[in-house]
Amino acid sequence: MTAVSAVASRRNSTGKRLGDSAVLSAITILSVVPYIGRLGFYSDDWSILQGFSDRPQDSLLKLAGQGFAGRPVQALYSATLFRLFGLRPLGYHLVNAAVLAACAVLFYLLLVRLRLGRAQSFATAILFIMLPQLSTVRVWYASFQVMLSMGFMLISLHCQLSFARRGRFGSLAAAIVAALVSVGAYEIFAPLIAGFAAALIFLRWRESGQNGKWRIAAAATAVVALVLLAFAYKYIASGRAGSVGDPRRYLLGLRQLVWLDYDWRTDSGLNILATPRAHFVEPILGWWKAAKMLVSGRAGIAVSAVAVITAALVLWQLAGSEQRHGSRSLLLLGIAAFVLGNATFLIVPAVAFTSTGMDNRVQVAAAIGVAMIFVWIIGVAVEAAPIERKAAAFAGVVALISALSVARIEQIERYWAEAPALQQQVLRAARADLRQLPANSTVILDGVCPYHGPAVVFETSWDIGGALSLTLGRPINADAVSPRMSATRTGLSTSIYKQPSFYAYGPDLYAYNPVKHLLVRLDSAGAAAAYFGNRRERACPGYVARGAEV
Repeated sequence: MTAVSAVASRRNSTGKRLGDSAVLSAITILSVVPYIGRLGFYSDDWSILQGFSDRPQDSLLKLAGQGFAGRPVQALYSATLFRLFGLRPLGYHLVNAAVLAACAVLFYLLLVRLRLGRAQSFATAILFIMLPQLSTVRVWYASFQVMLSMGFMLISLHCQLSFARRGRFGSLAAAIVAALVSVGAYEIFAPLIAGFAAALIFLRWRESGQNGKWRIAAAATAVVALVLLAFAYKYIASGRAGSVGDPRRYLLGLRQLVWLDYDWRTDSGLNILATPRAHFVEPILGWWKAAKMLVSGRAGIAVSAVAVITAALVLWQLAGSEQRHGSRSLLLLGIAAFVLGNATFLIVPAVAFTSTGMDNRVQVAAAIGVAMIFVWIIGVAVEAAPIERKAAAFAGVVALISALSVARIEQIERYWAEAPALQQQVLRAARADLRQLPANSTVILDGVCPYHGPAVVFETSWDIGGALSLTLGRPINADAVSPRMSATRTGLSTSIYKQPSFYAYGPDLYAYNPVKHLLVRLDSAGAAAAYFGNRRERACPGYVARGAEV
């Protein structure tokens, strides 16, 4: 190849990568358009916003210094968004949409730099960003740090790769800083950062001369060590360190791993049935649900248009792509990413497997591997096509699945977009019914279903208390009637996430039903028995951390 043709080839390759990046960004942004204007705040958002609103005079750093144990970057990110947008949700969600698009592009470019092939890389990035495992991080302010963490994780991997190939210590410094920022925002990507560094040690050790070996090994070891130190700090700061050295925790985790009667609705921890079900089976079933929705016309014009435009853009971008679609490297990387993405939960069994519920935010790291494995399967499947049609077959299958994935995302996010209207019905009633309620009273919300599909309406103390305090302009304590609540001789007992709460009977404890505009003081066991004995149970679907699957 002549020098001129080499330059032309590089320019053509750069142009294609820029085009792919632009299309990935456009599809990601386009996918949020049908619902972003109707999103609001949910669950922990209300307590976070109340805490920030109570200290309007504080500096940004002081504001961020409250709470968020072990996650200083999340604290700063959340406080910055509050300073910018206050109680107006649209700005928060626009910023998050931009972060989503950036992550899709960074992920694609990393795969290209790993020499996986442009078509495979583009397909993997588009399927990843549309997986239902990312449905909650698209809409929930309290989980926005997850994608911020992923973004800095990807920056760290890019910088590690640059250092391994060019040996510039500026890249190494940037890799370390980005890794620490990522872990400071959220912890689930730490094993991926450390695993990537370890892989570079192994690969470069085989390829480099004696001096190069030690240089790469020392640098990558520094990345791994600092990530592990940051990880350890987070667990000490968050108060979870005690469980790490408890052998009973690992024995319990091992039993949970192989439980055949594992109940995804109430159990937590890695499991040989629940893990693949949530990551692989449910997305496929979701594509089928989306197909039925599109064919029946229930999707609506906006969602159908977004799905069609997505398919057209993917087809256009993959037209005439290279023939290497079933690369074994993609499968091996996918398996490694899936294992490392779940590795955090070998230490902390805080993973609840749900395909659409709010706790799927912890599945984002492993979803990177899921997307790779799906694309590898597609590549293997199209190998059966005639050689001259393999590229078209690959592009067609990826375009179809991309369209169905977008429609499935819209189907899930519709519930989150509808939930704020349900919240406002409660808050409008409370504004009138509780206008005379003294500050620091405790309100037990009744008659409101906690979930609308996977979306949270009001479920417990932190969302109801925060929302009522912001609405009424004075501090209000609150919780919700649920199957977990029981009336004792001295007060109401309840729990959520295994955290107990108790509300003693007295002049400041009230039961409130906004549907009936009914406010009842619970100052004795008799008053509680009279109220709860006369109320009718309302059947509400859904489970803690999961909502109602759709």
